[in-house]
Parts: sequence; structure tokens; C-alpha cells
Amino acid sequence: MNAAHLDPVQPFSRRGVCPALSAPMQTGDGLLSRVAFTDDISPQDLANLCELAARHGNGLIDVTARGGLQFRGLTSPSACLLENDVLALALPVREGLAVETSPLGGRDVTETSSPLALARCIHEKCLELRLHERVAAKMSVVVDGGGQIRMSDLLADVRLKAVQRHGQIFWQVMLGGTEDKAFYAGVLHPEHAADAVMALLCHLAEQGQTARGRDLDRDAVNAICGDVLLEQLAPDLSETLKSPYGLIALGDDGFAAGIVPAFGQIATASLSSLCRTALSVGIHAMRPGPAHGLFFFGTRTQCEVLIAYAKSSGLIVAGNDPRSSLATCSGAPACASALLPTHELADFAAKQCASLLDGSLTLHVSGCGKGCAHPSPSLLAISGSPEGLAFSLSGRVSDAPDLVLPSDEQKAVLSRLARLYEKEHKPGENARTLFVRLGKDRVSAALRQDDR
Repeated sequence: MNAAHLDPVQPFSRRGVCPALSAPMQTGDGLLSRVAFTDDISPQDLANLCELAARHGNGLIDVTARGGLQFRGLTSPSACLLENDVLALALPVREGLAVETSPLGGRDVTETSSPLALARCIHEKCLELRLHERVAAKMSVVVDGGGQIRMSDLLADVRLKAVQRHGQIFWQVMLGGTEDKAFYAGVLHPEHAADAVMALLCHLAEQGQTARGRDLDRDAVNAICGDVLLEQLAPDLSETLKSPYGLIALGDDGFAAGIVPAFGQIATASLSSLCRTALSVGIHAMRPGPAHGLFFFGTRTQCEVLIAYAKSSGLIVAGNDPRSSLATCSGAPACASALLPTHELADFAAKQCASLLDGSLTLHVSGCGKGCAHPSPSLLAISGSPEGLAFSLSGRVSDAPDLVLPSDEQKAVLSRLARLYEKEHKPGENARTLFVRLGKDRVSAALRQDDR
């Protein structure tokens, strides 16, 4: 972890700062530390982390959009104790540059190619060169073998995605942003993939800690990768929507239970209880993953019992749960930057806007304009701002809003969205199609209406 190049305590929450275990960041409810894993842990390991979160923090754990765990409510002394206690557990804690794969990687028979060996090779080479000390704080690599967990929404400076052409496996190279916004650079034979990624990362390191994958153009990539980069294959960006929720068949009679805490946050008592239930049915391996998911591995019966328990406990276990279409940060008062009580509003939206939260779009509720919970564009977004409640259609909350409404109309705006959907949607039309069809002007006009 890059403790030598980050202040021991970050003075406030800001984009671009990563709250690692050894470099906690100040938020509204104290210091925040984060840990991520490079391999499975056991439910008992996760229960042990819950005990540490309760002992040293405020008893809340966040599961991030990238599958990290965040400990909240720490003080400077307790953050140091937490770090020591976590490291004493000897878990596979990620150090150095983030090289991310699906939590189902190597288990999922629907993968085009297992990403594990390639990701491990890249990560080890990065550690040897200590690249994490010379690149941007949030530099990341995604190695996507395909399969049932959607990796395309994760931001990545360098992205590899396995594709098959005429019986042969290639790795697509994409740079910067989410998959749909990334610069497609070409494809690589598997034997060249690790070295090409390392060449790209070393070039970015030489450019300094502000250089990112999005800064590379075709001429630069061709010069860096040389003849190993092939361009004759068109990019394959086709992908069916995948859900991290519920029962997931992996092959060879293996299954995963995909369980998500509402709004990515859970009390340690509730998470510990989930872990005890997993252990009681014989589940011994799990891993946090994208979209705030917790993935437990076992037999079909074991996973079904755990899913039933999770559902009864108010956790998300199905893609048609309206809460699965909401992206929200901790908000006020947990975050010092937040101007909205995001969890309260998200809970209201899950009830009031349930019909339009049909899985076809993301409604982003952000406490401020940083948009930490969903940095990529979302179809519908509201955020707190000094001027009032900012609304955007098909944009980032960090961009200029399409409309700013009075701050006291927070719940009214959500109610207006629900009424607009009920009034305007056509039979068989999903919410995404509807709001795209209506466009910014008509949606903004509807939101300006007097709610009385």
C-alpha cells in the first residue's frame, strides 16, 4: 500500500484520493479506511473483519462498487489499530496497483478465458517495479474474461477483455473510462498481453502521476506496443445485461450466491449474522465483487438457503429489486461534503419510483457534485449543490446540470419522475427508452411543475 506517498490522514473527501488501509481519509463520520482482496476469503474472515469494524469504528461497513470493503467512523488511533489487526489476520489483502477480475474468475464456465493467471502476472510485475508509487492514485487495470459478472461499468485505465474469433482467444485492449466510453486500441495474442499492459503502464509512470489511460492516443499506443498489437479485429462491445444477484450457476455443480447490501452499506451485526448463516450451511469461501456484491460459493442447496436468509434480512438478492437500480454514496451526515441525506432519499425512491426502477437504467443519488458512487454517466441523476438540487439526464453529476431546483424539493422531484413515467410510458417500453424518448427538455419541464 502506498503509505509513503499519501498523507497519513487525508483532510477531506475528494475525488482522486483512495482511502487505503494505511492511508485513511476524513469523512463526516470520522476516518474511512478501505481494503480489497486478491483472492477468496472465508465467511469467518469476513465476520472477523466485522468485529474489527465494530471495535475500532462505528459498526458500519461499505461494500464499494469495485468490491472493496470500507471501515467507517475511525479515529487516528483506532485506524492504526485497525490496520495492525487486519494485517494480523493474514488475508489476501491487495497491495500496489489495482488489477481487477471478476470475483467468479476461474470458476465461471461461461468465461471466454480465465483472467486469473494474466491478472496475477500483471500484478506481480507491477509490484516488482513498484509502479503504484509512480502512477496516478486511482490507476487501475481490469482483466475481464467474460462470464456472468459485468465488469464493463468499472472505470479502468487499461482494460483487457477476452474474445474468441475462429476458435482462437484474443485480448481486446481498451484505454480509459468504462467499456462503452473507452478508446479501443486493438487486440493481443494471449502470450503478448502481460508485456503489452506493462509497457503501457510504464509509459504512464514516466509521464508522471497525473497521466491516465485516457491520455493515450493511437499513435502513442502503437509506438508503445509495437507489432504485437493487432487491429484487424473489430471491437466486440456486445454484452447482455448481467446481474450479480441471487443464485449463479458456475459449472461442475458449483454455485454462487450473489447478495448485495442496500445502497452498498451494512451494519456489522447484520453482516456477521449473514456470515454465521453461511458457515452453518457449510459455505467456506466468499469474495466481495463489483456492484457492491458479496459472492458466497457452495452447492446449490447451500446457496439457496443463504439467499433465503439474506432476503428475509432485507438484503438485495434479485435484479428486479428497485434498490438495485439506485447508486448512492453515504451522503449526509456521514460525508462532510454531502448536501443531501442520500440513503433517506434512495429509500424513498425505491418505494415511490419502483415502477421506473426496472433495471434498464441507473438513478444516481449523490450527496454532492463529486459523484463518488457512480463516476460514469447515469440516465437519471440528482445531486446536492450549493445552488440547490441538481438534476441531469444522461450525464455525470460532476458535469453542469440540466436543471437546478430548490433544495427542499428533494422528495417532490422523485415523485414527479414517478408520475412522469406512469403518464408517458407506452406498453412494453422500459424506463430507459422512455426517458431517452422524452429528452432533456420534456423531463426538465415536468420536474419544474408545482408539486401541490
